[in-house]
Amino acid sequence: MIQNLGEILTELGYNLRDYGKEYRTRPIYRESDNDTILTIEKSTGKWFDFKLNQGGSFEDLVKRTLKLSDKEEAQKYLSQNFQMNESKTEQKPLVKKSKLLSKDALKNLIPDNSYWLDRGISNTTLSIFEGGVLLGGRMKNRYVFPIFDCSKKLAGMSGRYLHDIPKNSKIPKWKHIGNKATWKYPLQVNFKILKNIKKVILVESVGDMLALWEAGIKNVIVTFGLDASVEILNILLKIDPDKIYISLNNDASNNNAGNIAASKVEKKLLKYFNRNQVSIKFPELNDFGDMSTTQIHEWHASTL
Repeated sequence: MIQNLGEILTELGYNLRDYGKEYRTRPIYRESDNDTILTIEKSTGKWFDFKLNQGGSFEDLVKRTLKLSDKEEAQKYLSQNFQMNESKTEQKPLVKKSKLLSKDALKNLIPDNSYWLDRGISNTTLSIFEGGVLLGGRMKNRYVFPIFDCSKKLAGMSGRYLHDIPKNSKIPKWKHIGNKATWKYPLQVNFKILKNIKKVILVESVGDMLALWEAGIKNVIVTFGLDASVEILNILLKIDPDKIYISLNNDASNNNAGNIAASKVEKKLLKYFNRNQVSIKFPELNDFGDMSTTQIHEWHASTL
């Protein structure tokens, strides 16, 4: 008789993909063309559907799959049809929690938008993201954007250096405080937009996002670097977009860093999304901040 959870799922009709400690598969209890949007833990059978943002026990999944009336009926079905292994002790997954910052860190923000106004970003756009200039501390001489979590608690800060950076200087153009791997930005203001449009543009920095936003393109997620974090991946699975555009910096004329990274991100995303959902679409210049609104509109038109 069938023994392990994978064989039971296969018998129920699931076409499983092995991802180490979990399976990924298409949910057969609803319409879907995404083969990785349902995750099932191998050790416990716990499942989660990123599209529905719902999950539960293995018995819940069996109930839903077979359209049974309750969990007891699912348990009866399993006991009558399968010789299951002894249940393993459920292990709680280790979840990295972002260390929150005190909002006192924002008290000294100076509402001086001149840096961005000189670069074509309006006060109307900037007011949405609640940034400002810090003249001291770890973010000295930077325009700082607060990164809030879903509860409006301060999860971090991302700051753009305001002055010219000397050649061979170690001053970073962008500096981050907090665990950027947990950031989902700017979902506090555009999550509904992403769900409605069903197209997502991944960009490297807040500056890229601002340039697109100013041009009326708001379906953007900032990666804060050259990779797509697990948090971003989970958000993408939840949205299940029709298209994901990887639009990291176009470094073809320099060190090729953004181009190489884009290929790596594409490879990562293709483990979870179909080929026709993912594509690389670099900005025409180095980044979107270097492009005019007209150029961005032309880029967007050619992308769609």
